[in-house]
Amino acid sequence: MEPFIYLIDDDQAIRCSLSSLLATMGWQTRAYESVLDFQQQMQEPQAISGCLLLDIRMPGKSGLLLLEEWQRQGLAIPVIIMTGHGNIDLCRRAFKNGAFEFLTKPIDADLLIETVSAALEHQHLLQKQRAENAELTDKLSTLSAREYEITLLIMEGKSSKEIAHDLTLSPRTVEAHRANLFAKLEINSLVKLITIYGGLLTKNMD
Repeated sequence: MEPFIYLIDDDQAIRCSLSSLLATMGWQTRAYESVLDFQQQMQEPQAISGCLLLDIRMPGKSGLLLLEEWQRQGLAIPVIIMTGHGNIDLCRRAFKNGAFEFLTKPIDADLLIETVSAALEHQHLLQKQRAENAELTDKLSTLSAREYEITLLIMEGKSSKEIAHDLTLSPRTVEAHRANLFAKLEINSLVKLITIYGGLLTKNMD
């Protein structure tokens, strides 16, 4: 999905001024007067791309409540909190729930542009990482149950002889499985296995 700046603020003047400012950078903004308005129009929030500019205190559902809901749902779009009533407790709660940045009104134009630019770059890197992880997961899914089992044992630092002993197999059979799994994962060394697949495999070992 094309990246947008999603702006939620109950103050129409702020929505207009921020949208105009962001447009000078070539960014497209979609503005909403409330969290409810945003949720009614955005049926699939997990599919949106870009960043969210969110007023923290509004009539109805607050921006902080939306942020807390998104944190529970695991949504990863960067959220920039805006408030005219900043305090340490609100700031702490916002960052605890995954806020990318916390800005106080009136917002400095240069600071806003810098923050939004950083948020968009962060989102781009997240999307790239997710795509790469999906590709690696697809390759892991091609392993047989035995190959996957041996992969995890290799990650534990066990030798082919040790794996053969643990699984009641011959060392030659283990070496054959090792060669097959290396071919499927498109790697040629233990170092590459650890470097490329270590993060995904470690999660499965926990």
